[in-house]
Amino acid sequence: MPDEKPRWSLPELIDFETELAGWDGRATPDRDGGSRAAVMKRWLEARDTGSIGRRWMGGLGAAGVLAALLAAASGAGAVWGTLDRETSGVNVIWMLSATLVLPWILFVFAFFAWLARGRIPMIGVVGSAMEKLSLRFVGEEVRAVVERIRRSGELARVLAWNLARRTQTVALSFHLGAFLGLGAMVLFKHVGFFWETTTETALRSFLDRAVEVLALPWSWTAPHLVPDVEGSEIGRDWMENGTGWWQFSLLCLAVWGVLPRLFLVLWVSWKQRRALASLTFQAPQHRKLWRALTEVRRGEKIEGPVDGALVVTVGGAEPDHEALRPFLLQRLRMNPTAWESLGVLDEGREEAAREALAKAPAGIVLFAEGWSLAPRQMERALDEVKAKAGERRQVLLVGNPSESGVEAVTADERGQWERFVDGRKGEELELVFYERP
Repeated sequence: MPDEKPRWSLPELIDFETELAGWDGRATPDRDGGSRAAVMKRWLEARDTGSIGRRWMGGLGAAGVLAALLAAASGAGAVWGTLDRETSGVNVIWMLSATLVLPWILFVFAFFAWLARGRIPMIGVVGSAMEKLSLRFVGEEVRAVVERIRRSGELARVLAWNLARRTQTVALSFHLGAFLGLGAMVLFKHVGFFWETTTETALRSFLDRAVEVLALPWSWTAPHLVPDVEGSEIGRDWMENGTGWWQFSLLCLAVWGVLPRLFLVLWVSWKQRRALASLTFQAPQHRKLWRALTEVRRGEKIEGPVDGALVVTVGGAEPDHEALRPFLLQRLRMNPTAWESLGVLDEGREEAAREALAKAPAGIVLFAEGWSLAPRQMERALDEVKAKAGERRQVLLVGNPSESGVEAVTADERGQWERFVDGRKGEELELVFYERP
């Protein structure tokens, strides 16, 4: 059985879009059928070309490692930068502002900007820098691919989630660097912690409240890990009274820095996997390839039973059955054994058609007149077929009934029907235009 839910990777998706951009319009036969994602993946595998996607992901990986190392060094530097060399004291306000407050202000700003963009992840300055740096590790060929990717909706979304994950990994590295930097400072140096201000009463009250809020996750089980704000004010004996700050600061960096970023990395990774698992391949170029692949498949020998196909005409379209039968047998490999109608304002005939839709073992052919496209009527008919067909083959056959039998549609009519079918998202329908067998 064909794989109905193939697993796509980001490098494969990049390779697919690259191959599709240079596609000449000719499709290789696809005899296995299956979902659109499965057919597209087999088409890519049949091309057997070099993987630009792996090269680019390798470049992004190298850029991500460099960015993470730089972020970790920056986090440690932010901690050591608040150390007063003369007094061996750390200003806790500046340290927590640089390692927690400022990063989260930037994150909140990016979060609301993300919401404003329709929930498409923003890669931000860090993600953009990694993307540009990654292109230095690959050739000119990949740089041209980047522009194609930015114009591909689904691939652009998956890539954006990938860059968002790398961005959050860099942020996680920053907080880990700050945590390790503070731990090394406490381990290898004798330091104290203090705060100072010209608005003593106001700032003390604010710090008391801030410390109380930040210590909520552990204060109820370890109250001794809550520092003495008043005793650590500079000018008092802060070296002796301010020692409780280092445990508190390490816990803050772990609980409010490392853990949330780790959660975000896992969540964004899940969003990327979900985006890859729900690919629809409904962009105009995707639909063009899908039509080409299914058209090729119609000419191939189809294994299994061919008897028992149901032909449902829509509206006033009533082609000559015997004139249409050769085309159904030769081109579609489907032998019609029942003919019904929908959209004829006859409850009895419509009910009979609905009952017949559930009984056609070889599939369903919906026949419509090419010159008379009524979108609402066709939407209702296609929804009826889709609800009853299940996994059976579904074909929309378009032709023009005439006195001599059935005629082919014009180029304008063909374009109208292709645009109509292309507008139906998630549709596995085969669109076929009548030709004289």
